[in-house]
Amino acid sequence: MSKHLFNPSVKSITERHDFILGEKIDKLSLNNDGVEDLIASGNTSLNNIDKNINKVIIQNDKIKLSSSGGVAVIADSSPVPTSDDNDREGWLFSKVSADSSKFNYYIYGNTATSYQWTLGDLKSVSMTCSIDTWSSSSSVPFIVIYSVPTGSGDAGAWYHSRRVYSINTSNQKILCGEHINLYCLAKPELKNDNRYIELETYSSEGDNLDSEVILAVSLHSDSGSANGTKILVSHAGYNLGNEINRHIKLVA
Repeated sequence: MSKHLFNPSVKSITERHDFILGEKIDKLSLNNDGVEDLIASGNTSLNNIDKNINKVIIQNDKIKLSSSGGVAVIADSSPVPTSDDNDREGWLFSKVSADSSKFNYYIYGNTATSYQWTLGDLKSVSMTCSIDTWSSSSSVPFIVIYSVPTGSGDAGAWYHSRRVYSINTSNQKILCGEHINLYCLAKPELKNDNRYIELETYSSEGDNLDSEVILAVSLHSDSGSANGTKILVSHAGYNLGNEINRHIKLVA
């Protein structure tokens, strides 16, 4: 690859085009334009590069554990997550007693939007994590989606319906310490080389109509997991209506 590709004085794709025409590019980083990973395979013409710009996902959302936003996300999690003792990125949950302690990370809340997104609008939810200990399927975190209570036929005291997506260990394999992308619904496009594992086991409470307004989207560990369970979550995300792709970095 030409050394000119990373000339800091060249700031636009058009200006860079003179340097890359005729090259075979596997991965091009254009930090000056805010385009972090533009994939161009085989055809490196300017038109093809421009067509790929809208497909690039920019990951710049962060939530710091000690911030007010972090406190809201961890909510009633117990014990509170910490930084990792091996300096890996993310929030480390460590279960220290044989009780019902668990984490609940609320990554989306209805009070933080001007538009009433529905269950049918939610296209994908994901988390990038490492499961550091294994005892059973209860060692694996899962995803829960709640809808707004209506006061009539509510399945819970504070929600109308609930959808739960969890792992099917007969189809999926877990290796302790491996960074993986757990997801439900559609497979997301994440900026890492981790293995994707679908949370394909579905259960629900309530009516669960696609027209119901989303109350919250959360990542959970199992309250029945063994003492000593450790789970590191470094990123979380969701897709709303194929319009909004949020990819949130959890900073300790």
